[in-house]
Amino acid sequence: MTAYLKLDHIDKSFTRGAQVSEVLKDIRLTIDKGEFVSIIGHSGCGKSTLLNLIAGLTKVSAGAVLLEDKEVDSPGPERAVVFQNHSLLPWLTVYENINLAVSKVFGRSKSKAERHD
Repeated sequence: MTAYLKLDHIDKSFTRGAQVSEVLKDIRLTIDKGEFVSIIGHSGCGKSTLLNLIAGLTKVSAGAVLLEDKEVDSPGPERAVVFQNHSLLPWLTVYENINLAVSKVFGRSKSKAERHD
């Protein structure tokens, strides 16, 4: 059986000028469909970076993020991240914030009722 999500020897470094900061090194993880996983650690250990890689918001430096055996290299509607900072529009309800994103991705391919569901 193939893993639903596989982090295959993930490395992530950030470069600023001549300084390189290695944030993640040789991360390996497989998650089966329906499995529940928590990522915990102290501030600055790379949790958010890892989630951004899985979401396709950031590119890996080495290795691969595979979702159902397809490489993740950009954001997609089958993955979502709920940010811990103020990324929501405070004048909208929770439903309206979510609907905004769903309509952006599926506005041309799904009816209003399908997007609501």
